[in-house]
Amino acid sequence: MSKFHLHIVTPKGTYRDVDVDILNIRTTDGQMGILAHHMPLASGVEIAEMNYRIDKDRYEFAVGGGFVYVDGDNTVTLIVNDIESPEEIDLRRAEEAKARAEERLRSKNPDVDLQRAEVALKKAITRIQVKNNY
Repeated sequence: MSKFHLHIVTPKGTYRDVDVDILNIRTTDGQMGILAHHMPLASGVEIAEMNYRIDKDRYEFAVGGGFVYVDGDNTVTLIVNDIESPEEIDLRRAEEAKARAEERLRSKNPDVDLQRAEVALKKAITRIQVKNNY
């Protein structure tokens, strides 16, 4: 299988710079599998699980939203707010974040930013799923 170059960038800098066979990612247009020589594309990336494959090895991640750009030179640039592999995820902290977000959503406090709580809940659930699937 042909490979393409995947460059993953976060606000902290380069996270991964690797040649992969396929990238599976949830964009704002839906779930997408990107292979070598994919047509040029720019899309938003949802808070979700993401994975890529190198030969027979599959690498899973929790992604906190961002953008994906596929250029015409067989390079994909993924710019994300945050990303964690299963090894980097602290399950206890993720479960605590989930409980806090659920509590904020249940509260009737008008000062609670519901949209922010929903994003926090989605990120926590994604992190828990990635860690548990590992």
